[in-house]
Amino acid sequence: MNIPSVFFPNDNNDELAERLMQRRIVRVAGPLDLLAVNDASARLMLLDATADDPIDLVFSCPDGDLTAAMALADTIEIVGVEVKAMCAGLVGGVAVLPYAVCPLRVAQEHGTFRLVNPRHSVMGFGRALADAVEHEVRYLADFHKRLAVVTGRSFEEIEADFDRGRYLTAAQALGYGLVDEIIRKGGSLSAAK
Repeated sequence: MNIPSVFFPNDNNDELAERLMQRRIVRVAGPLDLLAVNDASARLMLLDATADDPIDLVFSCPDGDLTAAMALADTIEIVGVEVKAMCAGLVGGVAVLPYAVCPLRVAQEHGTFRLVNPRHSVMGFGRALADAVEHEVRYLADFHKRLAVVTGRSFEEIEADFDRGRYLTAAQALGYGLVDEIIRKGGSLSAAK
């Protein structure tokens, strides 16, 4: 498959991105913002339209924007092919959700997960400010509910862990319900029981 590099004009390394696309790999690294999500979503939809083979989505995101994370999670859930997520380094904050909604989730042996709520900044006056705060609180609750569903944990436990900023090793994330398999040195796997 030859993907024209003009499709992703903002890509700093077109050759690397094209080679990864040929292998059906999408990498999401750095803060998960709207620009990163728009790029990853476009790549996922393009790969979904070109073949029925699974897509590997590699995450190394310390945190991000809640709206962006929810949008990427929605895209992952609507593509027609299987999306396999891999934690390469740190997946934290709101980036945990798009990772967690993938049907197969693997982590490198030394992968780390940071369960922490996003920082919110709202501005306004009077009722508009109250409405903005109410919206953010409701949106964050939706985020916690979605994670509760995919991990099998209670909403209250997810909310408490994100409030305190809990860190999980790959092995702990396996037991928590965030990871299905751990990739160990030499390519061996440890799977959830």
